[in-house]
Amino acid sequence: MGTRARTEDATVEHDLTEERARPVRTRFELAVRRMMNAWLAAGRIRVSPADVKLACEYLENQGCRVEGAPGALYRLTNEEGHEEEMTGETTVITAMRRLATPEE
Repeated sequence: MGTRARTEDATVEHDLTEERARPVRTRFELAVRRMMNAWLAAGRIRVSPADVKLACEYLENQGCRVEGAPGALYRLTNEEGHEEEMTGETTVITAMRRLATPEE
């Protein structure tokens, strides 16, 4: 059971069963599947205040600063100091994107 990638003229086989799964470190990581299943069932993205809280905790654990902002927005400041205001939904999606992107 593996995947194959073609690089120029060579075929590389990668056995996915040889790698250990990364351990779950946060409550957000456990909640992602539940959130996404609910979105798929509803046909739209709807986040609860608890979902946003879990996402904020995850982002803070990843080195970001998250603060409430006027108008039910959240102000996210990343490690480089870039600041952005976003909705609760965007905050949750941002956390999911970070979770899906391995540390580089």
